[in-house]
Amino acid sequence: MPRAFASGTGELICRRTPWSVSPLTPALSPLRGEGAGGAPRIASLALKSAYRPLPFLRLLLALAATLFLALAPARAAEEKLDLDSVLNDKDKVMKAEEAEAGPGDNKFFTIKTDDNITTLEVGDVYRNEQKTFFKVTGIASKGSQGGEFSVQRTAGKSDPDRKFQRVSGAGPVTIVSRITLLDLYLAGGIFMHPIALAGVAVILLALNCLWIYRQKVQIPPRFVEDARKALDAGDVEKFEDLALKERGLFPGICRALADRFEDSTPEEIKARAEIAAGGLIGKLRVPTKALNLIAAAAPLLGLLGTIVGMVIVFEAVASATGAAKAQALAAGIRVKLFCTAMALSVAIPALFLYFLFNQKLSDLISQCEALSESFLHQLTLLKRKSARADERADDEAPDAKASAAPTKQGAAGKGAVRKEAA
Repeated sequence: MPRAFASGTGELICRRTPWSVSPLTPALSPLRGEGAGGAPRIASLALKSAYRPLPFLRLLLALAATLFLALAPARAAEEKLDLDSVLNDKDKVMKAEEAEAGPGDNKFFTIKTDDNITTLEVGDVYRNEQKTFFKVTGIASKGSQGGEFSVQRTAGKSDPDRKFQRVSGAGPVTIVSRITLLDLYLAGGIFMHPIALAGVAVILLALNCLWIYRQKVQIPPRFVEDARKALDAGDVEKFEDLALKERGLFPGICRALADRFEDSTPEEIKARAEIAAGGLIGKLRVPTKALNLIAAAAPLLGLLGTIVGMVIVFEAVASATGAAKAQALAAGIRVKLFCTAMALSVAIPALFLYFLFNQKLSDLISQCEALSESFLHQLTLLKRKSARADERADDEAPDAKASAAPTKQGAAGKGAVRKEAA
């Protein structure tokens, strides 16, 4: 029997088994194209049937595009709603953290960084590792190579740290600040100021010691040579004039040796020289005593500054808990230890300078003692020579008086004889 199949492309295929004859054969003969023009008619019918499903597919595509365009605004609105909810949640978290950190004191800080801060704007909020919030209030300079900006502490009590995380705004996510020596100085507390003054004093005292503890200043070689020549010649007045014109330790001792030389004994001259030398040496020891004082006091100032700073840090992190408290303590103690470090950096050089210049002054004092002993010996010899000369003068004076007395008696006797003769 005949079978008819429709393919997927709409082509009609008719088959007839060779062993049977269908009663519909005469009716299908026009479709089969029996005769002269049968084959072309079947091909045209198959071609037309192949393009029949295209309008249906176009309709399906149009419906799908319409549905997509209709659902796109809804999806966008849905995504926008999700973004707003995320932002709201983030604001709630930030407010909760600010409330936990506590109100800030609105203190201003200047931050310098080498990071790219071209996107930083006024009003951006950042947070350090101790959960203290800072608001950008001004931008002095910004660029890809870094810049400088000022922040205000709006929540929390800890000072700015090296690393900041963005909380809100359009700035960079992370900013690492540049720490300078001035920043460390300011972070050390109020006790850094007396320590800094002590450091300046150490420098000035060292320069002063280098200037005055010179041998040609305290023991002028020219003066020593001229004074020795004057004593060898026995000219005490010239020796005193030379001592009055010079300044220094040894000329001061020489002025005491020559003072009231004629009316003093060698013991009095030596005692007067020792008193004068003690006063001059005491003045010369003032710089070294000051260096010793700074070397002893600077570490105590640094320790006091560190203890006060740690007390402030403990009060600031008293309300914090967990890891935040440990981080705040570590950062605060690290900053406050700069005070002790700076104090030791002042005390250690001061101690070395004290021993150095004290030894230098001791050497000068030893040289002055040796020269003073030599000059005192020469003055003692001059004093003895003067005393011998006076004794000789005193011994010669009675003899002169005795020789003068007989002469007067003889003259008186001759006068009497003349009177008698007259």
